Amino acid sequence: MTTLTDVERTALRRLLDPRSIAIIGASTDPAKRGYQAIRALRDSGYSHPVYPVNPKATEILGLEVIASIDRLPPGVDVALIAVPGAAVPGVLRECGAAGIAGAVVLANGFREIGAAGERLEAELAAAVADSGVRVIGPNTSGIVNVASGANLVGLQDIPAGPIGVVTQSGNMLLSLVNDDRAARGPGFHAYVGLGNQADVRYDECLTELAGQPGCGAVAVHAEGLADGRAFLIAAARATAETPVLMLRGGRSAAGQRTALSHTGSVAGSDAVATAVLAQAGVELMRRSDELAVVAGALATTPPVLPGRRVAVLSDGGGHATLAVDALTAHGVELAELDEQTRAALRELLGPAAAVHDPVDVAGATDADPGVFAAAADILMADPAVGLVLVVGLFGGYHRRFDPALECAENDTARDILAAQRRHGTPLLIQSCYAGDPIANHDVLRAAGVPVIASIDHAVRIAAALDRRGKRAGNAGQRSSLVLPHPAEPVSTEPGVLDEPTGRRLLAQAGIGSGPWAFASDVDEVEIAVSGFGEPCAVKVVSPQVIHKSEAGGVRLDVVTENAAARAREITASVRAAVPDARIDGMIVAPMAPRGVELLIGATRDPIFGPVVAFGSGGVLVEALADVTFRAAPFTELEAHEMIGETIASRMLDGYRHLPAVDRTELARFLVRVGDLVAAHPEIAELDLNPVVAAGTGIVPVDVRIVIAPEEYDL
Repeated sequence: MTTLTDVERTALRRLLDPRSIAIIGASTDPAKRGYQAIRALRDSGYSHPVYPVNPKATEILGLEVIASIDRLPPGVDVALIAVPGAAVPGVLRECGAAGIAGAVVLANGFREIGAAGERLEAELAAAVADSGVRVIGPNTSGIVNVASGANLVGLQDIPAGPIGVVTQSGNMLLSLVNDDRAARGPGFHAYVGLGNQADVRYDECLTELAGQPGCGAVAVHAEGLADGRAFLIAAARATAETPVLMLRGGRSAAGQRTALSHTGSVAGSDAVATAVLAQAGVELMRRSDELAVVAGALATTPPVLPGRRVAVLSDGGGHATLAVDALTAHGVELAELDEQTRAALRELLGPAAAVHDPVDVAGATDADPGVFAAAADILMADPAVGLVLVVGLFGGYHRRFDPALECAENDTARDILAAQRRHGTPLLIQSCYAGDPIANHDVLRAAGVPVIASIDHAVRIAAALDRRGKRAGNAGQRSSLVLPHPAEPVSTEPGVLDEPTGRRLLAQAGIGSGPWAFASDVDEVEIAVSGFGEPCAVKVVSPQVIHKSEAGGVRLDVVTENAAARAREITASVRAAVPDARIDGMIVAPMAPRGVELLIGATRDPIFGPVVAFGSGGVLVEALADVTFRAAPFTELEAHEMIGETIASRMLDGYRHLPAVDRTELARFLVRVGDLVAAHPEIAELDLNPVVAAGTGIVPVDVRIVIAPEEYDL
């Protein structure tokens, strides 16, 4: 993982909000980017100095052309480099010599095309290091700072607003702008097209944009992260104040191949990425049409207050049912309205209305849309309500029933805003007429209240606001995701640790593995079994035997009377199955108690670093595929959340005849596993399967730890 110096941060800030721009490769040809960039800056209202650089031209679009980079005035913030890829490394070194802070490299033909491109990108990286210039790209669509007009993409008429965007694909900006415009959304703050991330990465842009005044949310589209752990750390910090949303490309195997050919990215496991990004507070989008709409709403709407829930206010049972079903699918709980609230609603709406959450106005708004505002006012006064979600025809009654209702609907919009200001309760509107130019909707949007056409989108927003509120309530109980300084390596030799060494390592980390003994020969096996005084499992210890059961290296329910015979059977079976196996001895341990079989493991993800897995274990591992993940290190709260995401969680409270499991002990066990792998980067894999959990006992039956010290440098 890399960190930024103060100089690099300052350069990045100048790069994303430039006060002077040089166009290297400026052109008089309107078909070339070196001309289009100058025109885009002019048309976007950029008022700061622009310096075209071209040895052959004298004037472009009224601007004096400078013959060479070394003749530029000192202290230029950004160079847009519009030259062929092979010339880029040399141009970067010239920019560094001229004191230019940052560069945007448009050229493609780098690592996204294969070996030749990789060599050219390595030259570019060397030029970055030599020059000190911060570089966005190569293979980038450019950058935009909407407020200043620093438009180095060329897309015109980008509406100004609070959404920051970071992508690898230039087409995504066009898609997001179109989606925001269709949704009558709040507009955009800035855009960064990272391209190949040869220098500037997602985490840096996220940190910078999230900290800028005027940026209310950051929408990310990514096909690959150059430094996944750094992104998690940046996201965990940013999401404390600013919503961060991500739409990931390359989630499927076919998508990963496309991502590789398109941007040179290598996507990791989708299940791991989904879990650890959510752990960092990132709102994950699964559909492209969600990103702009949800980002716009989160940028303008405060989260649900911690400890409060969502109230649904509807003018029709169908819409209410769809909304509640979708909220439930997202894990959002409805508010329990108190008796005072229900009585006030009953008096307002009449006996036919449903006054439990969801609240159905039962036609009361058809002739008097103002009932919406009165009902919302009552709901906002309830201390259990942290968000009011209105679904149905809000604001469109003058279209649906009678044009004369338009004035009343305008008044309703103002009244519902007044109620929101009184109570401070967030408000979210879903209306079938949200896509139409309606004055009362514009009033709401101008005040920061989202008006959304789709129930699915509205619920997606409500769920995100609910999660943000919950995270705000326990922010001090979450991990920073920063890795500790590495501990003394367990081993510098790659391979699988023998099980006795693995068990001793667990014990040193405070991770119990139950009573066990190492026996170096048959006699010691008999002594160990006798000493435990109960039926035991006996397992071979051999560096050549990884899968012990398949090699005949395990015997169960061994007692003193047959211990020697069973040990000899193990030796004979292993020698027959693996003739060159070196048998170092045997592990003897009492048979595991009756309990819930769990999978607890860890891996060093190539993108995100050490990750702990938890789920159903034993024979259920492959059958259920019930597993979730957390980036290590993590906290006890995060371990409890991890447990609750699995099917295995349902079995922990005394399922059928199994004893209940102490969830706190299980969570602490998971935390210690996370701490171990976070402190030992040489541990590539740790597999405890099954782990038998019963009461306060958490006992790994098998321990497998893989050392790969040369494989990762995080």
